[in-house]
Amino acid sequence: MVHAHDAGRIAISYTDKNTVLNQLELTEGDKLLNAGKVLFSDDLLQDVQMAIFATNERLTFNDIQRYHGPVLKLVDIAENYIKSNIHWRVEFTGELQRTEIPEIPIDAIREALLNTFYYKDYSSGESNEVAIYKDRIEIYNPGTFPEGLEPQDYIERVERPVRRNPKIARILYYSKDIESFGTGLKRIADACESAGVRYEFQKKKTGFVVCFYRSEEKADKKPIEADKKPIKAERQEKIVEFVKTHGTINNKAARELLGLADSTTKRLLKEMVEENILTVEGERKARKYLLKSKEGDRKEYQ
Repeated sequence: MVHAHDAGRIAISYTDKNTVLNQLELTEGDKLLNAGKVLFSDDLLQDVQMAIFATNERLTFNDIQRYHGPVLKLVDIAENYIKSNIHWRVEFTGELQRTEIPEIPIDAIREALLNTFYYKDYSSGESNEVAIYKDRIEIYNPGTFPEGLEPQDYIERVERPVRRNPKIARILYYSKDIESFGTGLKRIADACESAGVRYEFQKKKTGFVVCFYRSEEKADKKPIEADKKPIKAERQEKIVEFVKTHGTINNKAARELLGLADSTTKRLLKEMVEENILTVEGERKARKYLLKSKEGDRKEYQ
């Protein structure tokens, strides 16, 4: 709601939660409609399953995670998961700071993730999926492509969008998470073509897949340790900001915040303690992390 108001796409002012949800047509009487649950609730109505596979086939996986919650939370988690598990190259432009460039454009990744939720067939009961292979990344939407149309129809010419979930799409437009209806595939295509990344839209019997192909050189090459430092600093900054807001953070909250594997999250938190950024209290499941330099009022994150 705040994002939508700041974006200038909605004139509704916040009064109270129930009134705003009613004005957005997300309630019926005292009940929150499914679209409202998808957008704002931690209801089990939707989830995203993410996995890293050891090869180019869907056989052995190195990591698998599953989360449920509101749309934008899941989009953020999935985006961070992909960003943390793709390769980045470093370019020096003569400035003091170097530029990191992902092997797949982040704008295209986020657009594909948003598409999976506002075009999803929620009656199917299937999970949205992110699958990371050695040679490609697939983002699966359990919702079939509109009959009689092809993905290229939305890239070569402007076709009128088929709005499977109009209430969800409208709120995401208000918040400026999507720019306009029916243009997502073209933005994905444009971003990939500008970056020289091969992509493919695959119509399945049960859903739709956006596939980003990774170059063979990058897929076989391990990231250089030095290239990890800016990403590590970004993760540390997110954790610090979270602790400033909530008082503490635990492993589960950090894992969801960053979209990382459990082992990677534990290692990052341990390093932040060793670097005197955080201090730790409690053991095992009760363990929580606080800022080293400021203890102040603590509001534990549940």
